[in-house]
Amino acid sequence: MEQANFFSNLWSSPFERGLDKNQFSHIKEAGGRGAGLDAIVLLAERMDLRVQVEATLSHLFDREVILDEWDSGRLIPQARRRGDDTRYRLDREECHGIKELLVLLTHLYSDEHQCLIVDEPELNLHPQYQSFFMQEARKLAGNPLTGINKKVLFLVTHSPFVLDLRSKADVESVISFGLDYSAPKQVSPLDDSFSAAFVRRLNAHHKQFFFSDNPVFVEGIFDAWIVQGLTEASGHSLSGAGSCVIDVNGSEEANHFLKLVRNLGKRAIFLYDLDALFRGSLRRRIQNDESIQKHLVAAGLGYNFAQYFGPLEQKITHLAKTLATNNLSGSLAGLRAFLDHLGPNTDWTAEQHQRARVAVMTAIAQHRHDVISETSELLVKDVEARLYKAIEVLAAANIHVLPGGMLENYLPFFSGNEFAPDPEDKRSVVLAELEEMPKLGTEQALASRYGALYEAVHKLPSKASVSFDEVLRKRLAGYIHGLQQIVDEYRDWDQNRVQDRLINDFPEYAGLFSIKQFNRDQGNQFKVTILVANL
Repeated sequence: MEQANFFSNLWSSPFERGLDKNQFSHIKEAGGRGAGLDAIVLLAERMDLRVQVEATLSHLFDREVILDEWDSGRLIPQARRRGDDTRYRLDREECHGIKELLVLLTHLYSDEHQCLIVDEPELNLHPQYQSFFMQEARKLAGNPLTGINKKVLFLVTHSPFVLDLRSKADVESVISFGLDYSAPKQVSPLDDSFSAAFVRRLNAHHKQFFFSDNPVFVEGIFDAWIVQGLTEASGHSLSGAGSCVIDVNGSEEANHFLKLVRNLGKRAIFLYDLDALFRGSLRRRIQNDESIQKHLVAAGLGYNFAQYFGPLEQKITHLAKTLATNNLSGSLAGLRAFLDHLGPNTDWTAEQHQRARVAVMTAIAQHRHDVISETSELLVKDVEARLYKAIEVLAAANIHVLPGGMLENYLPFFSGNEFAPDPEDKRSVVLAELEEMPKLGTEQALASRYGALYEAVHKLPSKASVSFDEVLRKRLAGYIHGLQQIVDEYRDWDQNRVQDRLINDFPEYAGLFSIKQFNRDQGNQFKVTILVANL
């Protein structure tokens, strides 16, 4: 729509005095090319649309639309707040959001076209009104051949609020475009196992997945905070590389996301605690995912992960039972308490065996020397080599597993039970670490503090912070060239006069460069120190 701004004082506007009735047909044609004023014409010509739009704007914003003001054959669209007699130009003086919604609703309610394509309906709209527009769109979206006043809607959006998913059918209607300009992809028909409850759990944070080429999945919201914090502290950006971090709620939700990853052709990355390797959905994924099997075969582990992992589990179980019978103390006292809590090792269930294996590998990662003292260096090296080989292969398939147990074990502020961390402690520990990260200063300091956790995060797709150096050097070269010309031309000038002339000749550089120190030598030689602004 026409804007009331400074430039209207310089060039006359064709709509300064309103909309010429004789030009209505041309204004409506311009609407097909993206202009917004056609909505005003439609409302002026069709009272049925006007009633719907005015009632909606009145309900949401307490606005009254006035389209019956004419001046010599020109329509002057006006509005006023209810309870206030002051009128103002609707097309020139109303806020962007209300005008945006007026245009959207006018064309949405109109039955003139059976198909409506809206590019970025979220522009200028508060998130709540984006959701309101989607609520209205749902009422009218449908097959125009079988439904009364229904129309096909294509919404091109960057907003998770416009991506209003409520059912499996909604997910199947999403078409995703990638950063690499490849052919867009659509979710193929999903089987009945795809949970409608999962779709309704997707909030604005989770919907980032649809806009990301390289989504990163972690097991909980605190894990997501740590990953984002470490990335930013190292001077990198996940979002700058088209990535986002999404926390999943259990194995079922992770499997649903995996189906979407495959259908939309995204390169997903997963970060798991060690226990996921011994239990749960990750094991099933490894068994059934062909891409992972290819990595296993290439590494010489065979396509059947169970056949490789089975002997490793047996060896770890042997270690666990050996440790369970020893009188552990010191750094391994917590392990002994954990194994005792599982009960007699002869009665362990399958789940208890899995928990014992995770605990033993955690102990090896955290207290390797003490575990060797209680068992055998040969046994410890054997299980380490087998486990790390599997972890290395999974990393090549974008699945990163922390060998030291739970993520908390990599956070120095954590002082709880490393074998059975209390979930209530995690929030405070994570918040403390997020406060500490910016103080570390360098990537080396981060790597030293967080070890394998930092290594895993460092492998995630990200981009380094924007560097101004290359562009700055080009500008500095121009500044120095100008400085040399001034010094050569005015050989008796001191620092202040040279600086003033630089500001006069190159005012655009005034906030970027300045002379800190200037000294002349005989023969017109000079030394200068240039101060560069901290960008």
